[in-house]
Amino acid sequence: MPELRSSKAAYKQQRRELTENLLEAQYALREAGEGPLLIVISGNDEAGKAEVIYRFYEELDNRYLTTRAFTLPQGVERRMPHLWRYWISLAKPARLAFYLGSWYHQPQIRYCRGEIDLPTLHQQMTDIARFEQLLADEGVGLLKLWLEVRQPGAPEPDAEATVAMREWGHISSADQALVDESFQLISSLTATDAAPWVRVPSDDALYRDIQIGQLVLERMQQMLAQPPAQPAAAPWSPAPLTRLQQVDYRRTLDKDQYNEQLRHYQARLRELVRHPGFADRSLLLVFEGTDAAGKGGAIRRISQCLDPRFLRVHGTRAPTAEEQRQPYLLRFWKRVPLPGQVVIFDRSYYGRVLVERVEGFCKPEEWQRAYGEINDFERQLQAAGTLVVKIWLAITPEEQLKRFQARAASPLKRYKLTEEDWRNRDQWPHYEQAMNDMVERTGTASAPWHVVSAEDKRHARVETLAIICGALQRALLTGGR
Repeated sequence: MPELRSSKAAYKQQRRELTENLLEAQYALREAGEGPLLIVISGNDEAGKAEVIYRFYEELDNRYLTTRAFTLPQGVERRMPHLWRYWISLAKPARLAFYLGSWYHQPQIRYCRGEIDLPTLHQQMTDIARFEQLLADEGVGLLKLWLEVRQPGAPEPDAEATVAMREWGHISSADQALVDESFQLISSLTATDAAPWVRVPSDDALYRDIQIGQLVLERMQQMLAQPPAQPAAAPWSPAPLTRLQQVDYRRTLDKDQYNEQLRHYQARLRELVRHPGFADRSLLLVFEGTDAAGKGGAIRRISQCLDPRFLRVHGTRAPTAEEQRQPYLLRFWKRVPLPGQVVIFDRSYYGRVLVERVEGFCKPEEWQRAYGEINDFERQLQAAGTLVVKIWLAITPEEQLKRFQARAASPLKRYKLTEEDWRNRDQWPHYEQAMNDMVERTGTASAPWHVVSAEDKRHARVETLAIICGALQRALLTGGR
């Protein structure tokens, strides 16, 4: 870090050179489509956090600057996973995004107030470290700054001349000592090569601004010089091919049985979703399965008995060009259910370990680490009260061929059949292996995979409804997650 030149003229020259370099790096970041770079600004209230941000807005292209400022969660935010609001507001690629009141602020302030204990803080920091590692692995840059006034008793800036960033309020020296102590702990748990913490002395505003400008410039240059380091794929042990072999494809329902049981379970599902306890919960239904297994039909039997005001069905397709440049879980975080809602994914985030893996749309190290990322995602949803029910609809290759041929011959169903479906059929053994790996690595006690025979569509629809009703009833009546 260069020393701040002493004279006013020298400072202005240094500032001009730094601004030119920052602008050049900003436009290079845009052209390369890299980023975003997330700049977390924390620290003492009197350390000039707002002034630091304003300096960038004065000198750089404002079109590619973003500021995210978060107070303590209010309303529905308090009932969602801690990281949800940071996920859904994640800056687009090629932006510099400044974060005030970041994902660190709520755990830190609650710890300092005695609202959470040390083990809870450790767990939340572990979650944050994994969150930041996921972002870094997906090409997001991170720079975390702790601004501090080191001179004891230094006068506070003139409130009329500065923009006060009161994140902590008026606190005593003892409270400030606890804040500093908690930061030492937090930084020790979450400072990594991908997401470093840097302490910035802020007694001298000119030096502070130069130092932060240099840090941001260096971080952008690092992002432009080379893509994020990807760990080599770990030795891979495929799961045994057992799950589909255990399915009893002979299970059927005649028309009368089907109609009777369908009415029963639809009424039961409607009743459970209207239960007073569901207002504080939510339901996420994940549908995966073999092509032509009847996911759409099963989903319609669920959706037709629920209030459409509180139901969303998301059909997951290939990501857009913009989505490909963002962390793959982002579009699913934006679609998770709010309290009192039901969300259905017709195909889902599991595409990373299924179609993206089999078709080679992502690297082996990407789909191999995705199992842990998905488990983290579902665990955070469950901790906030979301019941996650995962259904795999299974049919045999022979039945799939019959359905493909029937679709090809039907003017009303021909649109459902694509060249991609036929190509996927040729990859059957690879999809079977991917499915077994997925079930083994993401089927947990709280969110197991339910593999349902869909050889008979009537049986599949009723069985799916029965599974959902059973899981929801247990969650509501026993308080299980």
